[in-house]
Amino acid sequence: MKKKLTKISIKFFNLIYKLQEKKHVKRMEKLNKKILSASYCDEKIHTTSCATLTIKQDSSNKTSANKEKIKKLFETFLDRPEKLFEYIKNGKTPVYKIQNAPDILKPIKEQEGFILPKKGLKALYLNLVLNKKISFKTSEMFVLRSYNVNLCAFLYQFYNWYSYKMNLTGFEDDSQEYFKHVFEICETDKINSLTFEEVIKLKSAIKRDIEAINFVSDFIKETVTSKKNLEKIKQGEVIKV
Repeated sequence: MKKKLTKISIKFFNLIYKLQEKKHVKRMEKLNKKILSASYCDEKIHTTSCATLTIKQDSSNKTSANKEKIKKLFETFLDRPEKLFEYIKNGKTPVYKIQNAPDILKPIKEQEGFILPKKGLKALYLNLVLNKKISFKTSEMFVLRSYNVNLCAFLYQFYNWYSYKMNLTGFEDDSQEYFKHVFEICETDKINSLTFEEVIKLKSAIKRDIEAINFVSDFIKETVTSKKNLEKIKQGEVIKV
């Protein structure tokens, strides 16, 4: 019975990831095909009124190293997830455990888990609530109601956090802002008003999200097929710390 539940769980998660990826692809097909076919996701774009300067990032090795390191970390600490939170803190990223985290984050339209650096009023709000101080800037952070987290959800966020710490493209403020409204943008006339730079940033953010989704899917498949970890992931199971 447990084996059947495990198989059903994996099929369920795989279906979710495939559907999410398909949605992203469909929206992005509405963008200019010539732009999408170009390899711009690992480049920095600097635009002035007269010219555009593109600086290539040497990220060909970063992506594979990123995936391999995260995979090893989760395989090592699957039985001791508290070590992953220690790893995050050692990376100079604060981790806040607050019982009503979803309610606290709702006014600034953020989800529980990994939160990118903020500026302005959102940063002020977070600083007042979390640190009891006045500041208009925050670093990246994790805000959780509990350390008992869903494995798939946490792995997805941990992957994004690690990618951000590696300075990969797609996590800039404006890139993420475009990404949050990607469905709205791609399904309205607003898509025609996007500049070249905005399209590239949107593509970078979507690429990172799909990478994270695919990584989680692959990791779950490999972990569950291992006899040692076969019983560790079941439908609805959480990591207990």
